[in-house]
Amino acid sequence: MGSTSSVANEFIKLSKESDVALTNMKLIKLMYIAQGLSLSLLERPIFRNDAIEAWKFGPVIPSVYHEFKHFKSDPITSKSVILDSDWSHSSEPTLSNEEDRKIVLLTWQLYRDISAKDLVNLTHMPGTPWSLTYSPDQNRVISNDLIKRYYDKFIINLDKQLESA
Repeated sequence: MGSTSSVANEFIKLSKESDVALTNMKLIKLMYIAQGLSLSLLERPIFRNDAIEAWKFGPVIPSVYHEFKHFKSDPITSKSVILDSDWSHSSEPTLSNEEDRKIVLLTWQLYRDISAKDLVNLTHMPGTPWSLTYSPDQNRVISNDLIKRYYDKFIINLDKQLESA
């Protein structure tokens, strides 16, 4: 299992490789979806070090939002960097687990061509974990159990679509 920084960096790497712009809002929505797919397919979170909160514009991982907010609505052009304990060395966290990389790649393949605005709309639909958690002016945590139940249904529907295609 990776950290939020390593998952974010994997999406940023895929964005650069495929020349598809990735904004902070889109990154956060993709990370939320990857968390859901991981909870459903792998029976575990892809990252555990940060909670996902229900904000006005959908699910948000606060640490990722704050790390990349200086890009505003422009594409992200640099990866997440961490400093060691004495601030003398920095590194870019990478996703080393192959299953986790596959989840990120699956998420990217499914949603890379969907705009950030459309991803917001998708996460706001009735019955989504965000819609069941959101309360105005409160950044409430969306539970992994709720996310998993939603993505278990999503995977079943995806399987049915793939069978009929």
